[in-house]
Amino acid sequence: MAIELLSPRLANQIAAGEVVERPASLVKELLENSLDAGATVIDIEVEQGGSKRVQVRDNGGGISADDLPLALSRHATSKIKTLDDLEAIGTLGFRGEALAAISSVSRLTLSSNEGDGSEGWQVQVEGRDMEPQLQPAAHMRGTTVEMRL
Repeated sequence: MAIELLSPRLANQIAAGEVVERPASLVKELLENSLDAGATVIDIEVEQGGSKRVQVRDNGGGISADDLPLALSRHATSKIKTLDDLEAIGTLGFRGEALAAISSVSRLTLSSNEGDGSEGWQVQVEGRDMEPQLQPAAHMRGTTVEMRL
């Protein structure tokens, strides 16, 4: 059998299986992101043991509107920039895989606000082939990730 490159969609599905093998690992990844963002309050909601819906909301530093669509891309992270950063990693999550993996197997809404007002932004995707849709949204400081199957 000849060796062929995987399509981006198939590669994302495989990565999703590694990162999000069950609802508990999904929640772990999102909790780590919240803690890395400096959150002091984290709310978790699950439906049907996480097999239908998982939502994690925090009061961390938030994500800028410009960065929201990029946050859903593979290997996109704010936690490392250079090899030196990687060798001295001081965060729980750093690979930039969790949100991309989650969005490849679900309907994902990522809402965030970096400021102190109630006006934030959200991006929605359904599967990896869908272009992220950015729009204003009511949201207090912090980030909410909602995944629906």
